[in-house]
Amino acid sequence: VECSGDIPPADISQVTATDNCGTVTITFIGDVSDGNTCPEVITRTYEAEDECGNTSTCTQTITVGDMTPPTITCPGPVTVECSADVPPADISLVTATDNCGNVTITFIGDVSDGNTCPEVITRTYQAEDECGNTSTCTQTITVGDMTPPTISCPGPVTVECSGEIPPADISQVTATDNCGTVTITFIGDVSDGNTCPEVITRTYEAEDECGNTLTCTQTITVGD
Repeated sequence: VECSGDIPPADISQVTATDNCGTVTITFIGDVSDGNTCPEVITRTYEAEDECGNTSTCTQTITVGDMTPPTITCPGPVTVECSADVPPADISLVTATDNCGNVTITFIGDVSDGNTCPEVITRTYQAEDECGNTSTCTQTITVGDMTPPTISCPGPVTVECSGEIPPADISQVTATDNCGTVTITFIGDVSDGNTCPEVITRTYEAEDECGNTLTCTQTITVGD
C-alpha cells in the first residue's frame, strides 16, 4: 500500500486453517513494524489453535511505500516593466497536496532567457513529500518596459541674427525613465522658410534601454 491509512485491518476471515481432528480457532496476534519508512514493512501474525491446544502461526507482509509524487500548482504568469518590479519568490503562493501526508515546498531558483525587452524569467518551485517524491512547477515572469521616457527641452529663444542661433546642447535637455538610463540625442533643426522672423524648430529625442522614445522641441525665433 502507499499510505499508512491504506493498511487493511486484520481480518481472520481471510485466513484458512485445517486440523486432522476437528475444528480450529483462528486469532489475530498482532502487527510488528520494522521501524523503517519509505518503505515500512509490517509483519502481521495470525494463529490457529485446535481443540487440544496445538497452535501454528502464519504471517502476512504489508509493505507501506509511497511512490506517488505530490501535486503542485504555481502562481500564474506575471508581467512587469522593470527588473526592480520582479516580485520576490513566495512559497505561500504555491499550493501542493500529497496522497499520504505532509508536503514541503521549496523555491528552487530563477532562470533568465538572457534576452532584454522583454526578458523572460522562469521561476521554479518544488514540492517534496515525506518519502522524498518530488514534483516541480514553474511561473513565468516577463520583464518588458513599454513606457517611453519623459523629456523636457529648453524654453523658446529669440535672437536677432542667424549667427546668434545657439548650438544644439543636449546638456540643456532633461529626461527620465521609469526603469533605467536614458540617452538624449539632437535630431535636427527645421526652419519654417520665412524671414523676419524665421522660426526654427529644434528637436531632441530621449531613448530608454528598451528603445522606447519620446521627443521634445525648442522654438528659436530669428527676427532682426
